[in-house]
Amino acid sequence: MGLKDIFSPQGSLEKLKITAFEDDEYSATTATYVVMYNPTSFSYRVTSDWLPEEGVVPDARQLQFRANKSDSVSFEFLFDATGASPPGNDMSGDLELGYLGDNSINDDLISDERESAIEIIQEDKHVDRAITRYLEITQNIQSSTHTPNYLQINWGAYQFRGVVQDTTISYKLFNSAGLPIRATVSSNFVQSLSRKEQAALAGRESADLTHKRIVKEGDTLPLLAKRIYGDPSFYIEIARVNKLKNFRNLKTGQELILPPVQK
Repeated sequence: MGLKDIFSPQGSLEKLKITAFEDDEYSATTATYVVMYNPTSFSYRVTSDWLPEEGVVPDARQLQFRANKSDSVSFEFLFDATGASPPGNDMSGDLELGYLGDNSINDDLISDERESAIEIIQEDKHVDRAITRYLEITQNIQSSTHTPNYLQINWGAYQFRGVVQDTTISYKLFNSAGLPIRATVSSNFVQSLSRKEQAALAGRESADLTHKRIVKEGDTLPLLAKRIYGDPSFYIEIARVNKLKNFRNLKTGQELILPPVQK
């Protein structure tokens, strides 16, 4: 999947952003975390569950399909306080990205909940607190819900919703005080969707039908077009049908009509 943002005027790719939610409806935002470096690659896994049935021949089997399992994705993030590798000029994921639509997802968050690994590391001169904060948002049990957060990953036109299954931290370098100044953090995320969203995906995700969608936090026209039509460029048709003079100004709770299209 090519992740270079084709909608960016300068062709640069925003920093990967992880937004935490209290519920599986992804409606109650709690915090947002922006990584220091974008991953150079990631892996995406889709699995099917097959049950073996005994055949007539003792050592032969026929497999019976049971179900598709949840999709999963793995990312490896670099945390570096050495200054040897500047983070670059990619735009921050939080959030002057009008060309991708409304980014008001963070407007309701107080300032200390909009955090960037770069800012934490530059202040501390080590990576320990930045990694601790990453774990607090992605994997630690929250006192208000007694479960870890549900997470939404946004990276250019890519979006994934789910939870962290496991995380491995590898420390590489330390300063004279014994504090880590370089580390990699590898996390496996498993897709987790509400029953309502699962039903919508199973029964209505067809480009041949007219859809009505209520805009959620983090939604953009290119992302909606990608989900329904498999092509983000159809955002222009969505904007035309809904008579949107400025497709960047989506509002949470707004109803959109997604028309059938001919590819």
